[in-house]
Amino acid sequence: MAFLTSVCIYAGSFFAIPLFRWLLLRKTNNDIARRNKAREERAQELLSPEPSLRRKLLSARDMAQWKVITPGEIVYTTEKDLLDQKYEVREWERRFKKLESD
Repeated sequence: MAFLTSVCIYAGSFFAIPLFRWLLLRKTNNDIARRNKAREERAQELLSPEPSLRRKLLSARDMAQWKVITPGEIVYTTEKDLLDQKYEVREWERRFKKLESD
């Protein structure tokens, strides 16, 4: 009787495990397909944007300019240990405020 029970459990799991795996993979693939479709729709919107989106994209492109930091603009450096650096508080504040205003 115990042998028959274990054979039935094995036979059931022989079919149940692949079925469960197939259902799980089907759900995962459907989620991926839905996400890819949404991405494709957004990409199409970017190819021919509405006037309001076009203005936003142009504004974002204008704001994305590179800023090159010159040695005169550096406020803090890690070249020396913090205890070895002799920064005057007023000088540091002045340079920091100047950078904020630029």
